[in-house]
Amino acid sequence: MEIIYGVNPVKEAIKAGRRRIFEIMVSREQYEDIASMVRGMPINALSRKELDRIVGERNHQGVIAKVSPYRYTALEDLIDLAVVVLLDSVEDPQNLGSIIRTANALAGAGIVIPEDRSASITPAVVKASAGATEHARIARVTNLRQAAKELKKCGFWLVGLEPAANDPLEETPRFDKLALVLGGEDTGIRPVMEKELDLLCHIPMQGAFNSLNVAQSAAIALYELITRRK
Repeated sequence: MEIIYGVNPVKEAIKAGRRRIFEIMVSREQYEDIASMVRGMPINALSRKELDRIVGERNHQGVIAKVSPYRYTALEDLIDLAVVVLLDSVEDPQNLGSIIRTANALAGAGIVIPEDRSASITPAVVKASAGATEHARIARVTNLRQAAKELKKCGFWLVGLEPAANDPLEETPRFDKLALVLGGEDTGIRPVMEKELDLLCHIPMQGAFNSLNVAQSAAIALYELITRRK
């Protein structure tokens, strides 16, 4: 059992129905809104102080749920998608949550993360994704490079994003099945993963401060490669 928190994360968990919900705890001002969504689920009104104590912080927005642990998707269940995002050593929960939210919204994309050197789907990630984790297909694999090989066998083209790459993002061809590869906050895409890429491109920038974090880069790349080209 784990605790997820925030209005949207809990609402999306209820809508998705992928987790068992054991109990919902809300502030009194949130009670009617959440109670209107649930049938047969225990719901209790608590004070803000009690909710702060349960979560250990104050950004719960007055809504908490005790739920079953997150269940990852098998890699083979991503094969029917048109877009998959592979995250190579993205360790910041806020970045992971933001990428999941963007990838799901812009492209209905699946996500692949490694078991090592990566953030996992924690309550903090669920909150950062605004509940998109509850709908997205997310696979957690032991070997990201092997996962990339499997996706290539199934017709995906692997496109990596690195600031030092030669080719600009807008010149990347349109692919029917795209696997976007993004590197970690400090390391970028590891050389072992670069060997599997079909293309490596960069986001052109003009400002003196030309650094984007991985979540911002993911949003720009997915919009350019998927949304704008529809």
